[in-house]
Amino acid sequence: MESPFYSKNSTVVMYLEPYLNTYYQSYQNIITFSSMPTGPIADMTASIRTPRLSIFQDPGPFYSNPFNCTYVLLRYPKSGISIKNTDYFMCADDIPAVISYLRDNGYTIENGFYYNGGISETKLSGDRKVICSFRK
Repeated sequence: MESPFYSKNSTVVMYLEPYLNTYYQSYQNIITFSSMPTGPIADMTASIRTPRLSIFQDPGPFYSNPFNCTYVLLRYPKSGISIKNTDYFMCADDIPAVISYLRDNGYTIENGFYYNGGISETKLSGDRKVICSFRK
């Protein structure tokens, strides 16, 4: 059975989410999306496989992302993702620039700024925070 909620959903939620950089063995808070956006920001978005944040983190009963893929916002257009580059992912300090980019490129920001903590039940993420939602 197909859900009617996802057939034409063009709203994308932007999160600030913890990420374990396995090269530096350090955590970063990076900007992620709920789905692949349309329009020019898609050229700055990649799907990456994210590692578990802790060896103690196990999938729960609602886990549905076996490869633990996440849509991440990149600082530069897609051209070979490298976690060795410390400024490759957009982070909390970049939120004002990202909001300006969205507005300048014709996106509608549907919700104002609000931070709402939450741990996904369907993927192995940490306590991600909602920044806003937008659509093209």
